[in-house]
Amino acid sequence: MSFFAGLFGWTSSGGSEASASSRGPAAPQPSYSFERLQQLYNRLAQFRESDLEKSGEGDALIETVRQITEALIWGEQTNNSQFFDFFCEKSIFSDLVHVLGLRKASKKVKLQLLQTLSMLIQNIHRQTSVYYILSNNHVNRLMSTNMDFDDEEVLAYYITLMKSLAMRLDSESIKFFFIQHPEPAFPLYIEATKFFSHKDHMVRATVRTITLQVYKIQDQPMRRFVLRHAAESYFSQLAYHLQDLWLRLNAAAAKVNSEEDVSVVQRENELQQDLQIYLSDVFELGIDELNEVLADRLLNGALLPVLLAGLSGSSNESPVRSLAPHVALFLIRQVLDTFHCPVLVEPLAQALLWSSVPAALAYVLPGQDSTGGMKEAEFVKNPLRDNFLGTLRSSEDRTFLMAAAVVHGCIMQRSIFSDAFLTSAQLLPGKRAKGEKKAAKGGSDLPEPLMLLLQAIQERTSWQLLPYMALARMLLEIVHADIMPSAVHEAAHRVTESSMKAAAVHVREVLQEAQQGEDAGAWLVDIFVEEWEQHKAGLPHLPEFFADPRRLAPARGGLAGRRYSVQRQGIVSAQNAVRSLFLTRRLLRGLRSPAPAQGEGQPWLRYSAEPLPLQLPEEASRPCEGTSLDLEECSCVGCKTLADKARQLILDPAWLVLAEPNPSNAVVTTVWPIWQVQSLIDRSDPRTLQIGMNAHKPGMKPGEAVAYNPPVSTYFTLTLNFGDVKACTKAAVHLQARRRAIRSEMLQKAADFVQTCHAGQDSSEHESPAKALESVTTTVF
Repeated sequence: MSFFAGLFGWTSSGGSEASASSRGPAAPQPSYSFERLQQLYNRLAQFRESDLEKSGEGDALIETVRQITEALIWGEQTNNSQFFDFFCEKSIFSDLVHVLGLRKASKKVKLQLLQTLSMLIQNIHRQTSVYYILSNNHVNRLMSTNMDFDDEEVLAYYITLMKSLAMRLDSESIKFFFIQHPEPAFPLYIEATKFFSHKDHMVRATVRTITLQVYKIQDQPMRRFVLRHAAESYFSQLAYHLQDLWLRLNAAAAKVNSEEDVSVVQRENELQQDLQIYLSDVFELGIDELNEVLADRLLNGALLPVLLAGLSGSSNESPVRSLAPHVALFLIRQVLDTFHCPVLVEPLAQALLWSSVPAALAYVLPGQDSTGGMKEAEFVKNPLRDNFLGTLRSSEDRTFLMAAAVVHGCIMQRSIFSDAFLTSAQLLPGKRAKGEKKAAKGGSDLPEPLMLLLQAIQERTSWQLLPYMALARMLLEIVHADIMPSAVHEAAHRVTESSMKAAAVHVREVLQEAQQGEDAGAWLVDIFVEEWEQHKAGLPHLPEFFADPRRLAPARGGLAGRRYSVQRQGIVSAQNAVRSLFLTRRLLRGLRSPAPAQGEGQPWLRYSAEPLPLQLPEEASRPCEGTSLDLEECSCVGCKTLADKARQLILDPAWLVLAEPNPSNAVVTTVWPIWQVQSLIDRSDPRTLQIGMNAHKPGMKPGEAVAYNPPVSTYFTLTLNFGDVKACTKAAVHLQARRRAIRSEMLQKAADFVQTCHAGQDSSEHESPAKALESVTTTVF
């Protein structure tokens, strides 16, 4: 099969050649004679426009074009220049372009012409051949040919042809694509930009590839043409399209009630992320005049009127054309993470964070009064900053978290924002601006945004795990940043320590209240262990975390994945208290760690291997499944599983152990901590013991137990049948008594741990977090 036959799924005409190639163990490589090419051309020359209306003539034309193209590529691959010289001499390329533009040409003919032209452009390698194809205005005629772009198949082939041509673009070939006289024209670029917002991803990707390829070329007349087109049309269209994508994301986020809704938000988010990445690629080319135009269009067409309008609280904006505050902040953080061009990002941050801004900038900010009569160089008050600080005080957790993400993003963008800029934005400590009110009683030189982040440690004690861990990482990175003075570190340390002590007091109260309950608070052990395992995970990677559209969904309450056998009053409150203690403790340990040297990883970001503080010495001697043990040295009770397999239940003080008896010894089949085992005698058959086993994290499975909710489960069941009621009762009493005893010991260890965190102080003696914050802010400088 020939090259084209393999690509398009057809065989060349000529029955004798086809049958000859199909005989024998291996088909020979195709070969073409110059005479054959002449014959094909003569056949092509005989076609008339009227022939396209005749039945079957279109297929004959397609076949002829295919064979001519295959012959030309074969000539290129065998370095036989005679073939392409003939192609040039007879202007065959021009004929193909002409047929493509005929109204009478069927869709099938046009598809094959587009396909073969693409293949020809891709596979011609000799420079002279390439220049011929591109010369004589063939390419520009081709790009300007009217076609039915509503037909997705036609558009797909056309876009592929465009991409093939774009790959030929360079500083030498640009003269074939860009026409200066009589009027400047650049059909490849202009036609490509018309599809910038097409619904098909591959079409959009091709448009972006072509435009980036064009922008790279250093040809001043062409660049002036492109810059004028970008300023007048293309960049404004991109800005308005980005605005529309943001509004669509906002609408999708407002409807989130299920996982299916989240997937819709995910799709909308990916669309706007893709466009942001493309725009960033344009900026990264480093073409100053292009960047200035693009930044101006994005600022005035998307960032200022849409993102900041979501924070302005202006009643002039239609709800349909504005964003919810948490969505606006979510997108601002993405802009900070995606773009690294000061000409775009500095005005955005300035409009958001500076207490006063140039009059020229204030004039275009949403919801601002007229600044008429003021000179552009003059500075005016910026009420948007107060609105932004309001989001840092918001009781709505999503809004606060995304506002904190914006503060963190600005401070960590060292390649964009200078120390002087961050000081003016009041994200770095500095002298208070003239006339500025004190941020706290007694005065404070601690920047107000940082104060509000520190307040969040003490105030937001009922968060879910991931947002809390993200806040912890933001604070650690901000405080350990090399631009932060030591006084900020001291302030963060003192507030966090005080918050940890307050959390310890809360947990101690939870323990004391629970111990008055029915099972003396034994259920709290599950809370401690689960929260401990979860809080040890590595802190989230913030750019990924804040780009995840799940941040836009409302927080879901309820239990954190565990199947509790008894739904108790106060479980969620206990979870929040313990989580707050563990994470403020971890944050404090991170603050106490020295800042890592450049190139070293931060130790406080990684998974923590710290052992569970509730662990008992007996748990260190865990039997292993698959090992042997001597039943004569063990106290045990005989039983059978549901599969009627004989087992021995070993009456171990710390572990539920099942073993398969053998003549000489026994093999352990199931091992699980007794404190995680619940047992209940079956009412319908008092010789049957129903056993439930909790796992504090997914991925753990006790031997022969069955998952309650596979494939991922943290609860397992096991049924044991005993020979009589007495044996069943003995086993149940042992398991229940040891469960209570071990949990009681673990609760005592939990109380000791809490006391250690509290540093041995009585709740009435320790300094409150609010007082700690007030005291440190008055002594920062």
